Amino acid sequence: MSKFRMKERELLNNIFKAEGVPSALGREMLKSAERLSYEIQSPASRVKQYEDLINFHFKQKKGE
Repeated sequence: MSKFRMKERELLNNIFKAEGVPSALGREMLKSAERLSYEIQSPASRVKQYEDLINFHFKQKKGE
């Protein structure tokens, strides 16, 4: 495994741990998001979806 992949995996695991998301679930969610975001969508709609997703999670965190 390359150093880049190892560092990427380490960073993702730290984020998942901080957010209380199991690593396997987090990786599966990322794979699904990547696959779905690039299916028959324009770059502008992808950006909008990512912005909506980020805003949703920020609002959810503030409500806790």
